[in-house]
Amino acid sequence: MPRIIVVGGGTAGWLTAAYLQSRLATEGSDLEVALIEPKDIPTISVGEATVPSIRSSLAAVGVKEYDFMRACSATFKHGIKFKHWCKPPTEAPEHYYFHPFEKPLPAGLDNIGGHWLRGRDPENRPFADAVSIQQSVSSAGYAPKKFEDPSYSGPLPYAYHLDAGKLAAMLTEIGTARGVKRIHGKVQSIISNDHGTITGLKLDGDREVAADLYIDCTGFGGLLIEGHYETSFDDLTNTLFCDRAVACQIPENEGRYEIRPYTLATAENSGWIWDIGLNNRRGTGHVFSSKYQDPDDAEQTLRDYIGDKGGDLSYRHLQMRVGTRKTQWHRNCVAIGLSAGFIEPLESTGIHLVEVAIAMLVQMIPRYLREGEPQRRFNEIMYNQYKTAIDFIKLHYYLSDRRDTEFWIDNTDEASLEDDLREKIRAWQAGYPDVYDLRFVHSIFDHSSYQYIFFGMGKKPESHLAMGDRDCQSAIARFSAVTDAVRKAKAILPHHNELVRKINNGC
Repeated sequence: MPRIIVVGGGTAGWLTAAYLQSRLATEGSDLEVALIEPKDIPTISVGEATVPSIRSSLAAVGVKEYDFMRACSATFKHGIKFKHWCKPPTEAPEHYYFHPFEKPLPAGLDNIGGHWLRGRDPENRPFADAVSIQQSVSSAGYAPKKFEDPSYSGPLPYAYHLDAGKLAAMLTEIGTARGVKRIHGKVQSIISNDHGTITGLKLDGDREVAADLYIDCTGFGGLLIEGHYETSFDDLTNTLFCDRAVACQIPENEGRYEIRPYTLATAENSGWIWDIGLNNRRGTGHVFSSKYQDPDDAEQTLRDYIGDKGGDLSYRHLQMRVGTRKTQWHRNCVAIGLSAGFIEPLESTGIHLVEVAIAMLVQMIPRYLREGEPQRRFNEIMYNQYKTAIDFIKLHYYLSDRRDTEFWIDNTDEASLEDDLREKIRAWQAGYPDVYDLRFVHSIFDHSSYQYIFFGMGKKPESHLAMGDRDCQSAIARFSAVTDAVRKAKAILPHHNELVRKINNGC
């Protein structure tokens, strides 16, 4: 019987194991999925905020939406609100922009962005407000769906804020219940043949296990992919400077505080602070660069942000290895999660990159087991996913007008850009982000995401060509339709707190 062994637990390991078990090792199949993890070893969470793809992944492993939300203290997420990213708070204390999940619709033959630049929105709103209802709906505190809507479905696209530790525990229960063989143990050594290919793992207690495919979910160390196969790691701290984080959990009265239905990301002198509302607490953390700020100062920045509540709380410091592997599947070993790469959590890419990898594996493992060689294609797609995400995160820093600290001065230096993003920036001097800027079909962020960031940070092309000259009436009608849709959404959607309470009360 062919066997897959996932080495390492946590969210990445158990999501991988449960997903592969659900999709490949179903009843009657000839495939076994096992997972090796030590007992009582804390794992590094890959994030408490997600993107909409998580809904499909959770549905695939067979968990009901509201069961998941209750188990993981989850709340809904419309998108991300970016505060103080354009200018320092001393210059623009109230400025922000929003990156929603909703996609702008075209206006006739032209992209709606061109018409917005021409000033054809009758209400002269910020871009996200003019082309999407999601910013208005979330700012007013409404949920993206109604209680009675089908599982993982609603009028608006949405994701979740969740407790990553509870998610890993839930996935452990689901995976083992569905047939994943759980092996408690620690890998002592790796057994290989004369060519260096892994043929087995030696565990504590003088045990040995073997598989046809090994999936490395062992975190930053990459026990198999790096420790044995010595695949190279592209360090990208010259592009994304933030390599540390200090995190804190703030208890709240369950159901009694106003839970934001979006992630709040507030820029600071040497990084940024996340603020995420769960059902029973807020998760906060300061992501920063150790080159520009020491850990004690970074923790004080977070304490100042929290205010009076922050005095007696526990603060956890994390070191982050920023970058990715060009080869994430080598011979019979696939790296997933932190062992494959890491990007700061500004756009909640951590769990999503795990999802992309395991969805591909479902298609590629059968080929591999029949002596195909899907590694090259897998590596090409995953490397592009990481590089595209890194460029997109860098865009948030580079487009800023902040020059108040060395961190921001260096981040807005063109020398810190990767070649592909530098090419896009130059192209947008004579245009704006469009679908033709995407180099690959498999892109983690589409052109509308680039538009939300580009226009949200106050950027406009120098040229007026190809900016919505035709179908003006279609554009005006589209802008007016957004206004009507906001009013209708507020009439039918419940408030976020109300829906979260209803879900947790099991009504």
